[in-house]
Amino acid sequence: MVIQGVKEIIEVVRGCGVVGAGGAGFPTHVKISATVDTVIVNGAECEPLLASDKYLMETQSDKIVKGLEYIMEASGAKKGYIALKEKYTLPLQAVSKAIGGKDNISVSLLGDYYPAGDEFLLVQEVTERIVPEQGIPPQVGCVVENVETTFNIYEAVENKQPVTFRFLTCTGEVKTPSVVKAHIGTSFHEIIDLCGGTTIEDPVLVVGGPLMGKVETDLEAPVTKTTSGIIVLPRDHEIVQKKTLPVEHIIRLCKSVCCQCTYCTELCPRYLLGHDLQPHLIMRQIGYGVEVPSQTIANAFLCSECGLCEVYACVMGLSPNIINAMIKDKLTSQGFTPKFPEREISINLMKEYRKIPTERIVNRLKLTKYSGRALERKIETNPKRVEILLKQHTGKAAIPVVKRGDVVKRGTLIAEIPQDALGAAVHASIEGKVMLVDDERIIIQR
Repeated sequence: MVIQGVKEIIEVVRGCGVVGAGGAGFPTHVKISATVDTVIVNGAECEPLLASDKYLMETQSDKIVKGLEYIMEASGAKKGYIALKEKYTLPLQAVSKAIGGKDNISVSLLGDYYPAGDEFLLVQEVTERIVPEQGIPPQVGCVVENVETTFNIYEAVENKQPVTFRFLTCTGEVKTPSVVKAHIGTSFHEIIDLCGGTTIEDPVLVVGGPLMGKVETDLEAPVTKTTSGIIVLPRDHEIVQKKTLPVEHIIRLCKSVCCQCTYCTELCPRYLLGHDLQPHLIMRQIGYGVEVPSQTIANAFLCSECGLCEVYACVMGLSPNIINAMIKDKLTSQGFTPKFPEREISINLMKEYRKIPTERIVNRLKLTKYSGRALERKIETNPKRVEILLKQHTGKAAIPVVKRGDVVKRGTLIAEIPQDALGAAVHASIEGKVMLVDDERIIIQR
């Protein structure tokens, strides 16, 4: 394709509001503008209980392969991979069939371990390249995109279809665990009702995966472009208890009972990749405060927050992951920017022997009763009202271009990217009247 076509792909993706669907929501038009030689579609879906990426690979594999080709054209890449776990039998069959005889696209098989979908680990597994500390995959010639992001790129380029839906998994204490095609802005409560309602009183939601997701108690909160899962749990479940502990309590525990066993470091995926992240040293140093960070404290910025240290490694039940996140938030708010020296990074020799099987993670999290349940499919929301957030992505909130009383159709642009800023456009997910516009949300009612 000529340069004009490459620019057109990027501009269409920008205009359709495509963002990374895997979690952070980084604006995709920026990501695919990088010049690289390799594109990797991340189909690992390594968080337990989540299944929407597997569903898309199984049912929309042709579109995902075509979306991958569009990313390759935009970035100039000559090689593309779809990386997924070998145990995903039906998705693997569908993807392999969709690739057919294409010699520039291959399947890359992954083991069943956590966190196989970590972007840095994925680049190393697929290409044997190591992303530098505090770096990004384009620095080693790679772009990594989530399965649903790739599907949304296809819809944007082929059909000029903005992102108005989100595929997500609703499971846990619901009567009918399901993969749901949800309109952006649909309330969690409505999705849970579509799945038969809860099986317990006073439920708490984990939004996202059980390890990296966030606790949500407001059932009226809306689905966003990055909502990969809604896991309904009892309020006293261990996951909920861990995620809602006050950080001050966690720090006190850290100071008093950390035995410096080093397990959190020895099992840390980024440490095993060769990065200088040693959580046990951070746990030791935290007693001295973080206002004037040593390099040990600054190394918390290397943490991917996968949660493996707190879920599996720590024999004392501590949370190096939460400590690292707290350090990053605090130092960032103070304007601190970490600096890491350029150095040659080599893989830890024990990396291959310290991959933690997903089944063990499920057991530790006490999620066995929910794992392996058959999921209902082809469930789609039909909301009469949606609450669409203006910030569903990395960067600045979108700026409304509609006002109260306006009538919109599904796909109508309702908020645009601020000028000269990182951000993503936002579109109406249903047809109806704009009922409210403020600095945080736009509410539309049929």
